[in-house]
Amino acid sequence: MTQRDATPGSACILFVEKDEVLQLKAVEALEAAGYEIVTAEDAMEGLKKLNETRPDLIIIELPMENGEDDYLRIRQASYLPIIVVGSREEAAEMLEFGADAYVAEPLSPDELVARVRALLRRKPRPRNNPAP
Repeated sequence: MTQRDATPGSACILFVEKDEVLQLKAVEALEAAGYEIVTAEDAMEGLKKLNETRPDLIIIELPMENGEDDYLRIRQASYLPIIVVGSREEAAEMLEFGADAYVAEPLSPDELVARVRALLRRKPRPRNNPAP
C-alpha cells in the first residue's frame, strides 16, 4: 500500500471505540471533514486493522476493555499520532503514556476534527508507513 498524503480526502483514521453511538457521532464529523475512517470495536481488532490499513492517525475511546494494557499495545505497535477520548480525570495519565492529544468527554466533534488536523499537519511523511 502506498503512503497517502495526510490531507483531508486522503488521510485515513483508525477509530477504536466499542460504543456505536459515540463512534457514529465522531465518524460523521470526520467524514464530513474529508477523512477516510476505519473502525474497530476493541484493541485486538484495532491492532489487526492497524496492520491491514496503515492509517495516518489513531483515535482511541476510553475506557478500553483491558484499560491501559490495551492502549499500550496499540501505542507500542505504532509511531502514529494517537488521540485519546475519555474522562477529564484520565487526561494527564494518558498523555504521560504517550497519547499525542486528549479530548475530554462529552465529545465535541468540532474539537476532535481540529485536533486531527493539527496532528496531521505535524506528522512526518515517510516514504512508507510501517509499524515498528
